[in-house]
Amino acid sequence: MILKPIGYFKSQQKESYQAGRQPDPLGLHGTIQLSSGENYEQALQDLIGCSHIWLIFGFHHNPNWKPLVQTPRSDRKIGVFATRAPYRPNPIGLSLVKLIDIKNLEIEVGENDLLDGSPIYDIKPYHPEHDVAEDAHIEWLESSLVQKHQISFSPLVESQLEFLEGHGLRELKAFILRQLEYDPTNSDKKRVTSNGHYWTLAYRTWRIDFSLSEKQIGILSIRSGYTDEELQDLNTDTYQDKETHRLFSREF
Repeated sequence: MILKPIGYFKSQQKESYQAGRQPDPLGLHGTIQLSSGENYEQALQDLIGCSHIWLIFGFHHNPNWKPLVQTPRSDRKIGVFATRAPYRPNPIGLSLVKLIDIKNLEIEVGENDLLDGSPIYDIKPYHPEHDVAEDAHIEWLESSLVQKHQISFSPLVESQLEFLEGHGLRELKAFILRQLEYDPTNSDKKRVTSNGHYWTLAYRTWRIDFSLSEKQIGILSIRSGYTDEELQDLNTDTYQDKETHRLFSREF
């Protein structure tokens, strides 16, 4: 069997750390661009009347598979077939998303866990009568000893996040919550370091300082990962974000 993509996903979520492990309210919207010349215009007929759709897509960043995977919600490795990890024998994903709009061959969807460029292989409607299993459960998840941390943001951080969201960094708060709610100090899986009395989480060129006590995490501040000398260097701007850092430094 040969699978041919019917289109590709477009999103600001370029890297795996930017997307949720499942679609959640913190995620960003995305767009499916269907291929032209395939008569998909007729295939889309009546889809706008479906509130939610299943997307069958490819994990194009994961060419290798693992029989056992370490999930953030378990203290032991789990068989990959009992998880939704992307490291599968056939790199195929399944995701439920809200359908927002359809314009020609472009489908806008709500919060999702897909990365930009993901090949889309099929679209199916969510069926409210048949896609619900009332007695569903996952035993390893229910028996897991890993507990969720409660995360709070200081007034300063709330102001900093609002500033950064206004300058295009809309995914930072979601990143913080996803990275720290489970196993927050795992430096093998996250860019996190201890500074004695507090911890620091890195997101691209930004640094997030946080405190940790029992299962309580307090987000203390956000700061630039650039040094003053690096910010003054106008000739090098690999991530095209130094101007935002300069404005941020002047504001806070």
